[in-house]
Amino acid sequence: MTTALAIARQPLPLSLKLIYAAGQTGNVMTYQIITTYVLSFYSPPEGKGAALIPAFLLGAFSTYFLLNVLARGFDTFWDPIVANWSDRSTSRLGRRRVFMLAGVLPLALTAGLLFFPPDQGSSLANVVWLGVVLTAYYASFSVYVAPYLALLPELAPEKDESTSLSTLQAAAGLLGALLVMVVAPALFGAVAGAGRGALQTMVAAMAALSFLLMALPVLFLDEGALSRRPPGAQASHLGLFASLRETLSDRAFLPYVAGYTLFFFGFNIVSTGATFYVEVLMRGSLFDVAKVLGPMFGVAGLSFPFIGLATRRSSKKAMMVFAAAALAVLMAFVPFVRDLGHGMLLFALAGIPVAIFMAIPNAMVADISSASARRTGERREAMFFGAQGFLQKISLGISTGLFSWVKDAFGSSVEHPTGVQLTGPLTSAVLVLAAIAFAFYPEARVTREMGEDG
Repeated sequence: MTTALAIARQPLPLSLKLIYAAGQTGNVMTYQIITTYVLSFYSPPEGKGAALIPAFLLGAFSTYFLLNVLARGFDTFWDPIVANWSDRSTSRLGRRRVFMLAGVLPLALTAGLLFFPPDQGSSLANVVWLGVVLTAYYASFSVYVAPYLALLPELAPEKDESTSLSTLQAAAGLLGALLVMVVAPALFGAVAGAGRGALQTMVAAMAALSFLLMALPVLFLDEGALSRRPPGAQASHLGLFASLRETLSDRAFLPYVAGYTLFFFGFNIVSTGATFYVEVLMRGSLFDVAKVLGPMFGVAGLSFPFIGLATRRSSKKAMMVFAAAALAVLMAFVPFVRDLGHGMLLFALAGIPVAIFMAIPNAMVADISSASARRTGERREAMFFGAQGFLQKISLGISTGLFSWVKDAFGSSVEHPTGVQLTGPLTSAVLVLAAIAFAFYPEARVTREMGEDG
């Protein structure tokens, strides 16, 4: 028994860490496909092609905005429902893997199908298609990602180890975003030329690759053998509303999740706006996105090895406050971007706060859930990530719709770019609020409750 316990508490081997991280590469690829290309595919910038969905709903509010709201309205409560089912599961495959198995194919499939609407021109059928498939995508994302993230504190329950695995996970996520936003546009733009057909080919290839990557942890991680439980803590027995209430009332989780949701709100405006910044403000083409975002990914990748060291010398809280404030300052310069050179410099500098945002939050949730398990005896790892996903999806829908509304209401053409320019200062304001929220995170108390000295 002692030997088995000692073996169980050994750090996760690098090979298994890489297999776990592959799931992040895959799911980020699907997310990045949606946030980067769906809006410009269905409702391109003025002068860059015909819209595939009519702008006939509620005047200034775009059709895309309303479809996001409807899809999110359906999916809003799905994250905590899946999380609660996962926390209470007794499946032989494991509390997490059984849901990841159910979600992996629909997630990759719906990400691709979004770019194959029934009509080549603007039509109501395309509106219905976009709304239904977008809803199915968000639901599938919950089924795979909430349980997947909940594996992090189970595989790496100690504070430093969770930071290390979360940083590797972030690097894997950066790779996924790099493949979709830089490598694929450069490859398919050169091979097939710019246009919807090239974009559809690219998306189909990326969706297939995302499926293969997300399947790796499902197939090769033995959850029962690898999961390490906090002493005295048992799988959750709480129902959905009781579990969600306990999670949202956690005094450490509240300031964290407020900061994360606001940061994600601002970050998603930037992600959604990337193609518009390139095509409208920098006067490039869709496939010039690779030239602008490449430096950001490069700087972010170079930053990852230093994040763990910087976190140990300061704190996760301090790192997130810095990241939010730094990105806020940078996004305030969006209205002044005039060419690809300006854009490359701005996004390169953004690589540092983006790397921090990708690496630290999941480790913070792992700390919070581990502290909660030791304090309450209830293992609700998935619910913490599910509650975060619940707010993240609302944030994603509103921020994407807000960007769409602002660019439509104030202008998104090269001649009238005001709407696209305004999204920069708007992002800055939201990120300042994120920094303030993170400042209230009680990291020292979380560390004590985890039974660590810091």
